[in-house]
Amino acid sequence: MAIQKEEREQEAQRVAAVRASIKKRIGELGEIADERQSELTAIGRAFWDDISVNADNADDIIETAASMAQQEHVLIGQKRSLSVAQDALRKLQRVVDSPYFARIDFIEQGEKQPEKIYIGLTSFIDPKTDEILIYDWRAPIASVFYDYPPGPATYRTPEMDVSGELLLKRQYIIKAGALQDVFDTGISIGDEMLQQMLSRSADERMQSIVTTIQREQNQIIRDDQHKVLVVQGAAGSGKTSVALQRIAYLLYKYRTRLSAENMILFSPNSLFSDYVSNVLPELGEANMQQTTFQDYLAHKLSGTGLAIEDPYDQLEFILAGTEQGQDHAAYEARMQGIRYKASAAFLQVIEAYGEKLKTRGIRFSDFAVGKKVLITAEQLSERFYSKASTQPIGDRMEHLSDWILEQLEEIQADVEKRFYRKMVREPKYIGTEPEMKRMSKSKAHKAIEPLKERARSIAYVDALGMYRDLFSDTSLHHELAQSAGEELPAVWETIRAFTVEVLDQGTILYEDATPLVYLKGLVEGQLRIGTIRYCVVDEAQDYSPFHYAYLKKLFPRARFTLLGDWNQGIFTHANASAGTSGGAGQPGEYASISELMKEDETKTIRLVKSYRSTREITEFACQVLPHGEPIEPFSRSGEPPRLTRAADETELSRLIAAAVQKRRDGGASSVAILCKTERETERAHALLGPLLPGLQRIHKQTQHYEAGVMIMPAYLAKGLEFDAVILYDAGAAVYAESRERKLFYTACTRAQHHLDLFYLGELTPFLMRK
Repeated sequence: MAIQKEEREQEAQRVAAVRASIKKRIGELGEIADERQSELTAIGRAFWDDISVNADNADDIIETAASMAQQEHVLIGQKRSLSVAQDALRKLQRVVDSPYFARIDFIEQGEKQPEKIYIGLTSFIDPKTDEILIYDWRAPIASVFYDYPPGPATYRTPEMDVSGELLLKRQYIIKAGALQDVFDTGISIGDEMLQQMLSRSADERMQSIVTTIQREQNQIIRDDQHKVLVVQGAAGSGKTSVALQRIAYLLYKYRTRLSAENMILFSPNSLFSDYVSNVLPELGEANMQQTTFQDYLAHKLSGTGLAIEDPYDQLEFILAGTEQGQDHAAYEARMQGIRYKASAAFLQVIEAYGEKLKTRGIRFSDFAVGKKVLITAEQLSERFYSKASTQPIGDRMEHLSDWILEQLEEIQADVEKRFYRKMVREPKYIGTEPEMKRMSKSKAHKAIEPLKERARSIAYVDALGMYRDLFSDTSLHHELAQSAGEELPAVWETIRAFTVEVLDQGTILYEDATPLVYLKGLVEGQLRIGTIRYCVVDEAQDYSPFHYAYLKKLFPRARFTLLGDWNQGIFTHANASAGTSGGAGQPGEYASISELMKEDETKTIRLVKSYRSTREITEFACQVLPHGEPIEPFSRSGEPPRLTRAADETELSRLIAAAVQKRRDGGASSVAILCKTERETERAHALLGPLLPGLQRIHKQTQHYEAGVMIMPAYLAKGLEFDAVILYDAGAAVYAESRERKLFYTACTRAQHHLDLFYLGELTPFLMRK
């Protein structure tokens, strides 16, 4: 709702006044930072001049050490002071051109006068009057703006709940320090603001949009009651941005005992990690640790020397089916194995195996230099199992490592003596006795140090051999399954034979990587990282029950935020228990997480409104998954998706090139051509490249992309958004199997403003009206 001209002028004057105050403070902080930097430099230069180093006696040494400690304390204090000034300076520089975006007038119960609360990305207090000119959007009272329409309202502080009445709810658009627009809103954050935000072009980086947080999103951001928060959100519902805003909120609320180092984000790929890398810095916070689950697995198995398949290669295998000459029996064997190894039943087998290995069965490797065995595997096994089985396996392994290091120290001393005696006998060598001793010590260290490193990292345990035993020895697997109250799958023999064959080839398939790392952690006693307090998992629908169990073990002190859209669960292992009906988001997915994460500590929140795409695109995509999660499109209209049939590949390429040019001419800054697989992408790129100069090809190793025109497999576009999306071939020859339905849906929902689908032959049955 527009406001009166006179009031608008008053608001514009306040913006100018606040901006002037911020600019003045920026100048003051700049001077303070420069002054503290100069002081720090001067202290550093004078550090040694002020210290008289005297090592004549013990008292002098103690005095010198005390003086150095005092000077170091001064240096640390100055660095901290400089850091505080620089941090405050950066925050104000970030908001000087757009100081705030909202205002509420709130009167507490029992008070006579309302308080005007202006809300922005960071707080700002007038240095002279101590008046709070801007409240940080994460402040407790700011939640009233996101949660309530005008009328009764309550917000929570650390001490108590504060009730009162919200008299006014206002939004601002401020650019370059000038008030562009201002309007009053009602029940939710005003549609005017959302329309402006959503109508802009997609960027190559995600932007923080705290100005348009909705009530249900704010509920997620400020939840600190539940250990596990599961967010099922429709495509374009803002899951990822809300999760990052949640991190920013937690860092603000618990700033005295929580830092970005205590948090970790698991992203689907490196491209996505880069895409979201701007959000937390824009909100004034340091980026948390980011990795992919594949990178983590590769790190844990880095010492094996084995090739580890990544999830996208697995997906390529699944999507290709038997069309590339793959043997049907081998294909089905692997598919059965993927489902079994992702299951809670297999997790129980691994757990039972860990219990069994406490008393017998751990495979050890010899410690050897060349062909010379220094400590045998039998000696290691005897030493390990001589300890009481009631002692934790990790403690026993630590004691064993200490024992190995002691043996290697003795061996190194002996090797050093042998090197020395050899030099003494060597007539060609001429050197002093100290030189020969130093050289002997160096050679012995060089020979034995790699073995010591093996001992420290527990690299003498043959986890891969034990994992292979699980499949080569059916009686062992059957015994473990029985002890865990599970049964072997009906296709066990097929799974067993296929797994042994692949492991013997020296390859770790993606479905084997997590169980292997889990088993390795159980045996080595290295399965916990206690420093992580919050773990965020994006694209959570692509994680299996086994993955969740592993993460729960890995971060025992962490709270989890799991973000997913089961409509986009494109990996077979993630849908192993969901059946093949094509339905998604059924209670089974949530139940498995609740069961593994403890149901009483888990809260599930559904975000059903989609903000990314126009109503026409969202309704079109919903046809693909008629039994999926409910999706409510935001009321932003555009042109309907276009379906175009091509006679052959030559015409297909020409039509797509023309469509790209049309979208670019229409103002689209990012246009993505999405293919089904990497193989199709490679072929399409070869055909389109000559017609579209500058076409970027995105693959799984891509770290960053620039705005423009790009081509990629659809699965790499998950979590990303583009002004325009073009499906390279939506024909029935490409998209027909049930396993491809969710991938097709994912591709359609990447589009913000325009969606064009081209196809050869018959159209995919996913779009056939029933």
